[in-house]
Amino acid sequence: MNRQCDGRARPRRWSMLCRVGIPLGLCLGGNAASAQQVTLYGTMDTGFTYISNSGGSKLIEMQPNIMWKSAFGMRGSEDLGGGTKAFFDVSKTFNTSTGADYGFGPSMGLSDDRWGTLTMGQLNDFMFLSLTVQRWGPELYSMPPYNTSAGPFTSLGLSSGSTDFNGTAGWYVFNNAVSYRSPTIDGFTVGAMYAFGNVAGHVGRGDTQSYGVDYSIGPVQLDAAYTLSRSTDMVENGAALRNWGFGGRLAVGGAWLDALYTNTRNTSLGTGVQVVSAGGQFPVTRNTVMSLNYHYDWANAAADSYHAHQISAGLFYGFSRRTDVYATVTFQRASGNGATAMVDYTMARSSTASQTVARIGITHRF
Repeated sequence: MNRQCDGRARPRRWSMLCRVGIPLGLCLGGNAASAQQVTLYGTMDTGFTYISNSGGSKLIEMQPNIMWKSAFGMRGSEDLGGGTKAFFDVSKTFNTSTGADYGFGPSMGLSDDRWGTLTMGQLNDFMFLSLTVQRWGPELYSMPPYNTSAGPFTSLGLSSGSTDFNGTAGWYVFNNAVSYRSPTIDGFTVGAMYAFGNVAGHVGRGDTQSYGVDYSIGPVQLDAAYTLSRSTDMVENGAALRNWGFGGRLAVGGAWLDALYTNTRNTSLGTGVQVVSAGGQFPVTRNTVMSLNYHYDWANAAADSYHAHQISAGLFYGFSRRTDVYATVTFQRASGNGATAMVDYTMARSSTASQTVARIGITHRF
């Protein structure tokens, strides 16, 4: 597993979404000319972020890669006949403020109309793919990662503190992974992912397994997922983090409403946190939407019985299909003896029980 980032940079969240690419029609010659195509694509996102309390002080910074990762990539496929295709996708993530290189995100595999899709490489788990990508769907346009969970829950024993402890922000990606997703049958799609730990003599050490199921019918989207990870990049050596959850989305006129429940537990330490959240995306004008989100997180006694309330709002305006500007504000209030707030993806812990994060930014896709 590889977090592909340092400081406040973003990993490959949303990497499979909104790729406005340039088809090159690159061919190997002969009959391949009509069967193979390669597309270049990319996204850039940057903006200014205000954090009310970062280690005891106010912070105003240029912060890249929030609404979308800044990256460029290449993807392609070859029609093998009979409804079967071979495909690949390679993207390179970077910091739009400093030019820092955050590495590649490669994957490749086979897809078949009847049997589904097999993918190998560096992959996301289904806590992200089902409970965020599928559940939010069109709402992804206006849902920043600030709307996911972090808070005061450092006792979970994660390598990144409490950042994205339930996996719904896609902070962690998994190396040496293979996944399968079924074709959609009567609205249902199921998937499984396994990431090898690659430890000699210990098949299960450092591995990750994940499962997801999605159901879509008319205005209703329902999703569930489970992940168990022993990766030492995610938890302490020998420990395991278990996440599961379920949620959905409902179309109401031109708006979307969503809800989610997740359950996180370090099975070695016994610490656990549960999350309930609700939100939505609402049209304001032809080119403008507003997003709202609230979530409540609470820990068990082994995790100090900490609690956190968080509310956020955002306004997003699209100049075109490729270029957007946006403004978001998020407020978190933690409670419990010694609890300190931290909004997800800030990597900036407050010295008190509250934190406010405000941002204005711009995204361009090409």
